[in-house]
Amino acid sequence: MCGITGAINIKNHKEISSNALKTIEYRGLDNQDSISKKDFTFSHCLHSVVGNKKQPLENDNFIFATNCEIYNWKELKKKYRLKSENDAELLFDLLNEQPLSQVLSQLDGVFAFFLHNKKTNVTFLARDVLGVKPLWFHFDKHLIFASERKAISDYDPEELNPRKIVKYNHGNGSLTFIDQEFFNINHKTTKIKPILEEAVKKRIPSKDIGLLFSGGLDSTLLAHILKQNEIDFTAYMTVAETKSKEIDNAQKIAKQLDFKLKLIKINQSQLEKELPKIINLIETADPVKVEVGATMYFALKEAQKDKIKVIFSGVGADDIFGGYKRMSLAQDISLDSLSNLRRIYERDLYRDDVLSMAHNIELRLPYLDKQLVQACLNIPNGEKSGGTPKTLLRKIAKELKLPNELTELKRNAAQYSSGISKLTSKITKDTYKAKYFAKILKRKNLKLGALFSTGKDSVYALHIQDRLNYDVNCLITIDSKNKDSYMYHTPTINLAKKQAEALELPIIVQRTEGEKEIELKELELAMKKAKEEYKIQGIITGAIFSNYQRTRIEEICDKLNLKCYSPLWHMNQETVMKNLLKNDFKFIMTKIAAEGFSPEWLGQIINEKHIEKLIGLNKRLNINIAGEGGEFETFVLDAPLFKQKLKIEKTKMDKESNHSATLTINKVSLHEK
Repeated sequence: MCGITGAINIKNHKEISSNALKTIEYRGLDNQDSISKKDFTFSHCLHSVVGNKKQPLENDNFIFATNCEIYNWKELKKKYRLKSENDAELLFDLLNEQPLSQVLSQLDGVFAFFLHNKKTNVTFLARDVLGVKPLWFHFDKHLIFASERKAISDYDPEELNPRKIVKYNHGNGSLTFIDQEFFNINHKTTKIKPILEEAVKKRIPSKDIGLLFSGGLDSTLLAHILKQNEIDFTAYMTVAETKSKEIDNAQKIAKQLDFKLKLIKINQSQLEKELPKIINLIETADPVKVEVGATMYFALKEAQKDKIKVIFSGVGADDIFGGYKRMSLAQDISLDSLSNLRRIYERDLYRDDVLSMAHNIELRLPYLDKQLVQACLNIPNGEKSGGTPKTLLRKIAKELKLPNELTELKRNAAQYSSGISKLTSKITKDTYKAKYFAKILKRKNLKLGALFSTGKDSVYALHIQDRLNYDVNCLITIDSKNKDSYMYHTPTINLAKKQAEALELPIIVQRTEGEKEIELKELELAMKKAKEEYKIQGIITGAIFSNYQRTRIEEICDKLNLKCYSPLWHMNQETVMKNLLKNDFKFIMTKIAAEGFSPEWLGQIINEKHIEKLIGLNKRLNINIAGEGGEFETFVLDAPLFKQKLKIEKTKMDKESNHSATLTINKVSLHEK
């Protein structure tokens, strides 16, 4: 891993690129250099694993620098009879001879790079499609970029979506995106065992190697495969000093598989001391990211003392093998995996890369191997689902002769199994964690726009992201003429502006005829407008179970270089409803359309008795407790983020049948809370 920076078509480009490199120089302590011309400066710092060749590289046609690990570089060198000395030079040599898309299609590895074409005066920015290697940029006629956000934070940069390639024209200052092909789903049975073994083997370096160990199946299986290949390594595990059961289990696994284990036992004061550094490194106050990051931080710190250059991690196993509990509820595990993989660069990979590089260690991720990911997506859903998460991985572990008792290992999320979450609770006391961490970060997380329908789900999703310290800048509402739209909530959409007024947030209302699929173009227009006017970098959705809605929103986000947040996804529906009341949401039903309901439900503020009735209807008639199946629609009158509450002044009831009716709200007013 290395660091790259650059600044183009801005007066102080040399200073910007130099300062950016200085900010992230820990990414490469082995060498650094810059190339500066009249209108641009490009810089690079090198973390040497294969050779020690200084970058940027330059010839008569191109200037190039990269942060990469290309595992098939020797094969490509031989195939094209090149003289490349390492993977970076191989990538440069290929780009000199072949079109960009052709080169990227042949690479087996991870990368982020810039390529400047001297003849066309064009610069490209690209990264691997999962986003293992980070890249951020700012565009405003000029172009500034860097491996980490903090390097160019003064310019409010956005992270490059891994499925996009930037093409910047120096001459006219224009920027366009080129699409990179992502994974697809083509259900067929494939033998995963040899692909997983090869994914580990190809990543084994000649230098000292470490393993981030958690005591769960993912990292235990990696340890087992390394031992099968007779690789000496040290495993590092962060754990609260009070977690005696987890400590004992980890030690038993290490003894059984015969590998060296270093337990980094921490207490509250140690964590409290290091939290500011962790938060400012990963640049977020999101509690999950902070707590998972802390478990990595202490392990990496110990590995750095041992002069480890490369460390393995089990990240990605949950995403491709159905390890999250919510995935057991998925209608289509492969589709859920694909969605997770689209978002993993924002959720996990940036944090993990920055933390490892801050300790001058390269992170390698066998479970995110390109061939392995595609093979797992192709496995029929029936072979991946079962009573236990990661059914397929447990089967493969047995094929690899991992001791039977270890194939049944179960583990909570890292922040819980390590005890870090409990320690942070003691540190933050009664303060909400994101709020406490935000005081350390001294700024909000990313700017977001909320897809807003006036109903409980969109308001609750907004509420969650706000509590996680994200900066919600605007609302986006689609007003569809089609009252049976597949995509959009429609009964009270005319009141969205009133709710926006209560929230004191600007709102973009986009009208559509509501034709299936065509209505997505209007959504794209609205999201594009929100990005341009309010500088948002992501979208919040209230989707709980609808793959139809979520996948289409994610695809539009990819197209517009926006991140997608669905905080309610696969949340237990009873939990959703009870949390709404717990957080003092006031909402009513405005439409019912299912057996078990009657017009009397409409217009009543939902309370605990209503939820108990919904639970009963679920048991008796299998209705969705949160109305996700279209059983009912809601309208929010008040919520924690509302600065004023709404009062209904005038309504009209339309009864279609005993179980189907609509409450039209003709007039509402705002009142002080």
